[in-house]
This record gives sequence, C-alpha cells and structure tokens, in this order.
Amino acid sequence: MDFSGTDNSNTIGTPGNARTTTTSNGSTSVSVRATGWSTNNNGASSIASYLGAYSAGYGVRNSLPDSHTVDNYGFVDFIVLQFSRSVTLTSAIFNAFSIPGQGAADTDAFVGAYKSPIAWTSSFGDPNAFFSGVQGTFESNVTSNSAAPRDISSPYYGNTWIIAASPTNADGKFDSFKIGQLGIAAVPEPATWAMMILGFGMVGGALRSRRAKATKVSYAF
Repeated sequence: MDFSGTDNSNTIGTPGNARTTTTSNGSTSVSVRATGWSTNNNGASSIASYLGAYSAGYGVRNSLPDSHTVDNYGFVDFIVLQFSRSVTLTSAIFNAFSIPGQGAADTDAFVGAYKSPIAWTSSFGDPNAFFSGVQGTFESNVTSNSAAPRDISSPYYGNTWIIAASPTNADGKFDSFKIGQLGIAAVPEPATWAMMILGFGMVGGALRSRRAKATKVSYAF
C-alpha cells in the first residue's frame, strides 16, 4: 500500500481527519482507514492530530513541535490503521527525517495489532483504552535508515494496527519518519478456512481411494 500524497510542510489540516486507501492483488481487495494521534510519553492522554499525506508518505502534524512526521520528540506520535479485513503486516518503508538540533535521523518503531476487531469504517474511540488491548508489540530497530523495505513480519493478525515512533527511545535517539509504504497479507475469513480445510480433506480422500485401488492385487490359484 502506497501512502504518498500532495501535502507539504506548510499544510495545516484539521486534527482528527481520516484517510482511506485501497489496494488489490487482483483477487482480493483491502481498504484501510488511517488516523493520526499524539500521546504524552507515559501514555496517560492522547489527542487527535492531523494525518498528512506527503510525498514521502503519512506523517502526523501536531503543535509540540510542529514537525509533520511520526516522531517521539515532545509527544509520541502514532498512526492507527483500521483495515477492512484481518491482515498481518509484513514490510514497511519508513522514510527518515532528522529533527533540527537533535542529531541524525532514526526510525525505531513500535508496531502492534489490537486483539479485538473494530469496524474499519467507524471513528476510532479512546486511544488510551486501545493501548491496553494491543498484542504482539515489538520494537523494529535498524542499522540503516535508508528507504529500503523493512521486514516487520509479525505472527499476529488483526484488522486494527498501530505504528508509532518508539515510545521507549531505548537508544537515546529521537525517532522521526513518514510511512511511505506497507506490505500486508490478508488473513482468510473463518468460512474461507473451513472451505480450504474441507477442500483439502476431499482431495486427501480421493488420493487415498486412488491409492487403495492402485495397490489392490488379485491372485489366481
């Protein structure tokens, strides 16, 4: 999924906006509703921010400081992604941006899936309650901040995901990036899984039947 757009650093939008993107592999289509948020470092309170779509991808614009990136300088910025079906995230392109006066750019990120499904078209509610329901969270650290795709494969899946600048900032470097692209893999619905299992069972039964017929031998005395 490509998140590039036409906003620029001077774009001042309305906080709490949502952006929708759809992608298809030819047989399956997946849509995602994205919103931007900012929280203080202890996660006690969050505010809706403006989600910009820049040439380098999605970024969060807030007032402390007004940097239009997903960063952890002042507030910790994060993006909530509500997909139209259950998915797992496989890769990402995080385009790095340095924070003036704060050293080299860094792109450590926090990624997690929400345990319970949320209607993808609904307005996202309380982000603080959301944090307590995140599973499979992990830090994705890199030795290079290039625009090459990063492997963020997770064993978890869900229709609602969060991508944030590292809230722990373990390496002491402020993180600041825009999400240029995401690689996703759709997870089959339960009915689809049942159909696949049934289909494999029927194939297995047919193979066993053929094998039995092929090995049957008659002896004449």
